[in-house]
Amino acid sequence: MRPDQLRAQNFDSYPPLAREFAVQYLPLLQRLPLSVCPSFLAQIQQFDTSFPAEQGALRHQCDFLLHMAPEQFTALTAPFARIELSSELQASDWVQSPANFITSLSAHLWSSGQIDAFRMASTAFFAAIPGRDAHPHRMTVVVIGHGASAPSTPIFQKLKRRGVMLTALDTKEMSSQIFRAFRQHAAFSSEPYAHWYVDGGERWTEDYPSVPGTICVTYPALAPLRKRVLASMESMTTSGNGGAELMRTRLAATNAKQLNAAAVTSDPVLQRFYTELFTESSGPQLFSTSFVQWAGRELARRAQPQTLLLRYAPRQSYRAFEELLRNADPQSVDPEGSLRDADMGAWYSWIEMHRITAPNKSTFVAWLEDSSQAVLLGSNAPVGAICSTPLTLEQALSTFA
Repeated sequence: MRPDQLRAQNFDSYPPLAREFAVQYLPLLQRLPLSVCPSFLAQIQQFDTSFPAEQGALRHQCDFLLHMAPEQFTALTAPFARIELSSELQASDWVQSPANFITSLSAHLWSSGQIDAFRMASTAFFAAIPGRDAHPHRMTVVVIGHGASAPSTPIFQKLKRRGVMLTALDTKEMSSQIFRAFRQHAAFSSEPYAHWYVDGGERWTEDYPSVPGTICVTYPALAPLRKRVLASMESMTTSGNGGAELMRTRLAATNAKQLNAAAVTSDPVLQRFYTELFTESSGPQLFSTSFVQWAGRELARRAQPQTLLLRYAPRQSYRAFEELLRNADPQSVDPEGSLRDADMGAWYSWIEMHRITAPNKSTFVAWLEDSSQAVLLGSNAPVGAICSTPLTLEQALSTFA
């Protein structure tokens, strides 16, 4: 089947919202070359369990492309039309299994030497679509170093080059200070999934779930999903059938129902998100620090939160891979190693949130837990400066954010 042969009934097996979306934009899908059409279908097929930000972004793209001048649309899609596809790809069931088509397409592009041409076409295609108009202010707080002794080397080296280093932060009841800042910022929007608190250990006692639009998730709370994924990984390892690439493929094909994610949450959007944190990642299955970093990355990419709190906890000590798979519960923890992980994770979190934030509409705070050291990046923060004046978090935010 070619895209121009698509009909509404081809989407009868899609979930309700996905089917409605596909039928609405059928005229666009029919005009897309086969090398790119399944990429849209893969997103549409997951529409019912996508975050509002993802749904809005996809609708924005499709609306713009649907109403684009015909000559511009033809020029943008012509490079995709010139991609030569194998007979196997053309004969595959790309409507019902677009994700499988994309995986096979990637291998074909590499083997046929067309990967560069495809990348150039993709870059030009999506660069022609303007960004959405919504530019909310975003606040990110990253807490690192729980349980670690004083760091032997300086921390926040990369972050402090882009903001102000605070060396005399008043840490009295700091968790309450952070909660008040979180709640105050979150008050600007009560949209679902707009505000997140992710913790690598047991979460703070403040009532984050009471803040409208806030999702709280911890590494221990998702242990049932994590352990089921580990059991699957161990089974694949001991069977000797396939290596790391096959394991990745099989994990990516695992869905929320197979992991019984409904036992963790009744929300289908969160069921899918939590499942994919363990099936489409590297590290969160074993280490809490990787979980926090990966969750922050995926939230920035998918949910695009307006308020985000990431708190790192000590990860388990490294052991042989086979032993880590067999024993899902930590035998010992490594606070100092976790601090180094989290310090780099804080830098990556700033990068990810910075990508989705308009200029001068971001506040970023990273704090070394149980210390007076923090770094603050904001529109009024002097770059590369050091502030040794005693300040509460509220005072620091009002001065530099």
